[in-house]
Amino acid sequence: MDPERPGFADAHVHISEDGFSDRYPDVGDAEVLFGCTARESEWDAMRSCDVPGAVRFYGVHPWYADGWDDCIRGRLESILDSDPNAHVGEIGMDSKRGDVSVQRPVLDAQLDIASELHRMANIHMVGCERDVLESVRKHGRGCRAMILHSFSSESYVKPFAEAGCMFSINPRILARSETRISRLLSSIPADRLLLETDAPYVPRDFDGMRGFAERLGKASGMDAGHLMGIALENARRIADV
Repeated sequence: MDPERPGFADAHVHISEDGFSDRYPDVGDAEVLFGCTARESEWDAMRSCDVPGAVRFYGVHPWYADGWDDCIRGRLESILDSDPNAHVGEIGMDSKRGDVSVQRPVLDAQLDIASELHRMANIHMVGCERDVLESVRKHGRGCRAMILHSFSSESYVKPFAEAGCMFSINPRILARSETRISRLLSSIPADRLLLETDAPYVPRDFDGMRGFAERLGKASGMDAGHLMGIALENARRIADV
């Protein structure tokens, strides 16, 4: 890492997937990387991942919720029991893909596990804000932190903040108007803000975390270095690293 280039935190990446860093030019400057998994078949790769700064998350994504069963639940609990620095994610709900009536109990079960063990939860949420809010209120009270991945629902900031959630902003937000971006960022409490890339699933014009922060700062009238610094401090605090 270049000492003249401050490090940063990425609150949602898939570091165990092949090629996660291929289009991520400044990933070597990341000090903290929240590495998520989407299904059980990825958990072994995550356990053996040796990317510097990685914080490991294990979970079943809502797209694969129909595969959840007692065996997978038991394995997740076993992994977390054996590794006190491991967390839960990517979990959640998605109204655009899959059956939300199947996804909801799987989300609740994984939030219960994270809550019982006082771990972080990394949450996918598409078109299900009200349902996810109910779940985090009922099942996430003991979580160390609940991170709302690729958050963009400005009207839900207040209730999710009251429920103890963090808000992770993704480069895809840059497709929106500067007015909407500025309004969203100004609504998020500074101590709840995180930045992410979702690498390797990045937009075509993605040019690294610094490029994202610069564009985000330009749209919102905030200094890019300040944004990255806040997000890094918050990530370190909730991960205790």
